[in-house]
Amino acid sequence: MRASAAASAAAASTSGRVARARARARASPRARAAADDDDALGADFFATVDFDGLTPPRKAAKALADLLTMSAVRVVLDQMSGTRHRSPMAPKLIDYLHAKPLRADASAWLAELMAHEELDYRLVAVRIIETRKVLACDAEGFDYDWMKAEAIDRTREDNLTLRRAMLTGALEAGDRDSSGDRDS
Repeated sequence: MRASAAASAAAASTSGRVARARARARASPRARAAADDDDALGADFFATVDFDGLTPPRKAAKALADLLTMSAVRVVLDQMSGTRHRSPMAPKLIDYLHAKPLRADASAWLAELMAHEELDYRLVAVRIIETRKVLACDAEGFDYDWMKAEAIDRTREDNLTLRRAMLTGALEAGDRDSSGDRDS
């Protein structure tokens, strides 16, 4: 009797959460913001998750800072290898990138470039730092609102695609199992 009551209470709780989530999705942004308090339990859970000692928001911020550095390197390279003026540092920077690729820790890569024995490399590092600052801070540099909307849309599309593939695989496996039963 207790198990039955617990099961019905759990089902009611789950259906209530689903109904609230659907209503929140249809609600205005102001109503969704007010409903975010319901998601505090989820936020507390994800705050305990870490990636190499970083919370998910800190890990994302670090990844974004690395991406901004990579973008700044690309902008500087494009500027140095333009059609009207080709800097002699462009091929040197490309060679440096081949020898020491810019991967996960952009700050360490930049620090290493700043410590290079040749002044030209250090000046390029300063130019990259200034370009990264423009990308990060200026409205023309990086559209954070678009990035957030694009990330949300991409996540939704990927989730939908993955769920469809999983359900299709499950249905196909079910068809194979049921056709094997008929042959027996």
